[in-house]
Amino acid sequence: MKLSIPSTVVVTAGFALVTFVGCSRTTETASGPGAADRNAADRSTTVVSTSDRDFASNAAQGGMAEVELGNLAQQRGSNAQIKDFGKKLVEDHTKLNTDLKDIAAKLNLSLPMDVSREQRKTIDKFSKLSGAEFDREFWKDSVGDHRADIDEFRKESDRGENQDLRSFASNSIPTLEDHLRLAENKGMNK
Repeated sequence: MKLSIPSTVVVTAGFALVTFVGCSRTTETASGPGAADRNAADRSTTVVSTSDRDFASNAAQGGMAEVELGNLAQQRGSNAQIKDFGKKLVEDHTKLNTDLKDIAAKLNLSLPMDVSREQRKTIDKFSKLSGAEFDREFWKDSVGDHRADIDEFRKESDRGENQDLRSFASNSIPTLEDHLRLAENKGMNK
């Protein structure tokens, strides 16, 4: 179908008019009723990098694992030092988990609801041990685990992109270092 020049001008002008009206309505919507709420919501949406998401996910799973392991230490440990250490793990990691959940909610970030498959295997292994064997393996595992955790938290504290997660990591390091010191000294304050 071939259009005449006047028809082409009318079609082009009509298209321009539709585009102009559509754009002006978008502007009205952005500045009309409720715009302040929408604009505030847009500002609160923070993009979280993949590395920060991975840190938050790993920290959440690690924290949940520490709480479960701490409960096992209280139940299956053979002496007061390991039972007290288990209690400390539960208390401290419950607090850290709550702090991380608050940050995740603020960032609209989903966290895992359970430990990793590898962590579940470790928890299951410890649930089958008791007495001196439990104590020996638990102290050894706690030393290695807390060393690795401290490395990851320092990395996030130094290089994380999200300030809230960087602060969480930085503020958590003294607690993790305290746990490492206790584990290395088998619960003795040295």
